[in-house]
Amino acid sequence: MSYRDRALEDLIEAERKLRENAEHTAREYRALVVELAQRLAGEALEARRVENPGVPQAWTPADWRSFWWGVAVHPVGVKSAWTGGNGNGNGTKALEGEIARLKGEVEALRSALERAKVELAQERKAKEALQEKLSRAGEKAEKKPKQKQEKSRHVVSSDMLSEYHRNLVEELRGVVFPSAPLRFKEQLNPDEALRYRRKVLILYLLAKGIGSRLEIDRVLSALENVSARTNSIRKPADELVKAGLLVSESLRMESPFVTGLAVYRLSEDGKALCRAWGWQVVESEWERLMRLHQGESQEAHTVAILAFALHARLRGWNVTVLPEVAGKADPDVLVERDGERWYVEVERGDGSRRKWRNLAQVNGGRVALCAANEEGRERLIRDCKAERLGGVATDLRTLVFEGDSPRNLVDISPAEPLWVESW
Repeated sequence: MSYRDRALEDLIEAERKLRENAEHTAREYRALVVELAQRLAGEALEARRVENPGVPQAWTPADWRSFWWGVAVHPVGVKSAWTGGNGNGNGTKALEGEIARLKGEVEALRSALERAKVELAQERKAKEALQEKLSRAGEKAEKKPKQKQEKSRHVVSSDMLSEYHRNLVEELRGVVFPSAPLRFKEQLNPDEALRYRRKVLILYLLAKGIGSRLEIDRVLSALENVSARTNSIRKPADELVKAGLLVSESLRMESPFVTGLAVYRLSEDGKALCRAWGWQVVESEWERLMRLHQGESQEAHTVAILAFALHARLRGWNVTVLPEVAGKADPDVLVERDGERWYVEVERGDGSRRKWRNLAQVNGGRVALCAANEEGRERLIRDCKAERLGGVATDLRTLVFEGDSPRNLVDISPAEPLWVESW
């Protein structure tokens, strides 16, 4: 259920309870007035009931007022009808005082109910105004001149996305943008509507487990129809880091070639905010590597695993980092696509032949490996062939570079193969 639906249900439930309380109190007052009439003006009430059997259940406040004034002016059986009556009018005055008090309490209750309705309406109106403001901000971004957008080679189109990333884009289209909790209002600055909108989108992706800046840029580029490298995406993320809601780091690998990866994860405050919005927080791949694979002390290996996982997803594969398997194998990544399934070892060095034999046991007798560069790939393949093991292989340099220059990730589509060799 979306945040908007939950909020609307809460408002309706609160209004329903207020109405029930008001109706319950009104019924009690009505019963009290009937009881007073029976005790203080029983004969007059009975006379009215003889004339009309629906009395007094169907009486309105005006009917009751007419009845009491009629009794006060023309008392019926004063001695027996008015409890404690002594013929000097004190009974009538006491009754009038009691009626006045009851009317005052009913009016106070009615006023409280009306105030509650007004407050609920104001709250609903404020939420609708925020949603409209955020929607206008999104529409404003989408209505930028199309010709200018088409000239940018950094805008990601939906047909360039893998199924996984397309699903994320569609999921983001349905996000109901929540208001900023008072505790986080200063950190989020919701008055800047467009930037607040993109902060919410970034936090949502982080809560879903997306941790690489390149993937966040790519998904938001397709959603917002803006360049993947625009500051209107990067600055909101930078502000979330500065506000203490995100943690960022640029991980690097220096050998056998230089490459890096910018990654984010939610801080404890960021996780608390996402949970306050009703979002489930998923552990990111970077966090999983730090928790289970000495990710902080083995930064180069962490970069290699995260880069391979990123490029596998860009090419349409579903990815699990550090999958759990039975046996002696300890693969770095599991990739799956169209019924094809590989447990992959990401190896920057030489590895060991025993490692390849263990990996083959979980891959049906074959291996899947990702080396650092072309030379490393060839060397690892020779080792596997010496063990009479077939398989598939790729390398990070081929995935990341085109010649001597890093590839533009916008150009990578699910149509591109992940594996460079198969034997």
